[in-house]
Amino acid sequence: MTDSLALFGGSKVAAEPFPAWPRLSEKALAEAAATLASGRLVQSAGLRVAAFEAGFAAWVGSPHAVAVASGTAALHAALAALGVGPGDEVIVPSHTFVATPLAILHAGARPVFCDVIDDQTLDPRALEELSTPRTRAVIVVHLYGVVCDMGRILERTRARGIAVVEDCAQALGGEWQGRRVGTLGDAGCFSFSQVKHLTTAGEGGMVVTAREEAAARARSLADLGRERGGDATVLPHVRPGWNYHLTEVQAAVGLAELERLESWNLARRQGFAKAYDHAFSQLPGVKAVPLNTDARRNAYWLYPLQLDLERLTCGIDRVREALAAEGIPLQPATWRESCDEPVFVGLADPAAGRCPNAEALRACTLALYLHPTWDRPHIDLVIAAVKKVLRAFRR
Repeated sequence: MTDSLALFGGSKVAAEPFPAWPRLSEKALAEAAATLASGRLVQSAGLRVAAFEAGFAAWVGSPHAVAVASGTAALHAALAALGVGPGDEVIVPSHTFVATPLAILHAGARPVFCDVIDDQTLDPRALEELSTPRTRAVIVVHLYGVVCDMGRILERTRARGIAVVEDCAQALGGEWQGRRVGTLGDAGCFSFSQVKHLTTAGEGGMVVTAREEAAARARSLADLGRERGGDATVLPHVRPGWNYHLTEVQAAVGLAELERLESWNLARRQGFAKAYDHAFSQLPGVKAVPLNTDARRNAYWLYPLQLDLERLTCGIDRVREALAAEGIPLQPATWRESCDEPVFVGLADPAAGRCPNAEALRACTLALYLHPTWDRPHIDLVIAAVKKVLRAFRR
């Protein structure tokens, strides 16, 4: 390997492709096949969805869990179950995937975009500035796996009677003060899409809550508005709901993957993150590594490395281009601040201004993978490539 960038004709750091993610376990494949062979494919015909809900609730530490079709469906169902609707406002960080504020629109409410702090999560101070008599809820997003400052957020929301929904799509296994994310607010929402920590064969989601009434309402809304009697019998449709069912095949995969989530999946991510921390913490051209403390334990869906652009001769897009040329797989640069998406333009109060910290973070954040399907040599290749590229572009 030479010091000349592959972008300019030098040799690549990584000559071979990296292992793909996800890679289902042999048990997951076998359970999916067995479920398909049984002919019991929908929730009403089998027991696997109910078993997945129970297993997930126990693992997270929540009394109730409701399986749904996607993470977006989980957010929509949670908001509606908590009574969010037309005329309400929901505070949401602008620094998130578009599905988070879209769920607010689906519930009939208005998203109020909030800036973030340097760790990539919602700014608790902004809750005071943005709250109005119409504020019904706030969605906190544990972005990239970085856990929000829940102590300050809960202190401010409880004082105002504002419901808290946790978007945990990127933070399965993250913890605050020893409690797993999703159990800290009024409801927690998880995604099981193909790219997340755990997948239920491509898509899926879960709503968890300690509030029995909210859980029952979320289950009804996800099941076309039907309710269940005390003996588990299905009662008629009592409200307009949606078809947000998870299938038995998906649940079978989810159950199997849940078994190795902590011992294999999260353990490898945490080990790889330590290697990244050691390599990048003092590296010239790096501004910050992702937050991970005893109080706020990172789930490491991705590794958001903040670059010090003042010490580089190029911007983040050129760095990404150079790393791709070195053979390093990267998260696609498709995110924008949600308040800038065309569907949301005009919803925010112009007097409130933009979200400058979110914009700055987007302009300097390099999201690295640390898939558990990789081995330490793959992590070392990423480290070598990042060092090579930053050295080449250093002022």
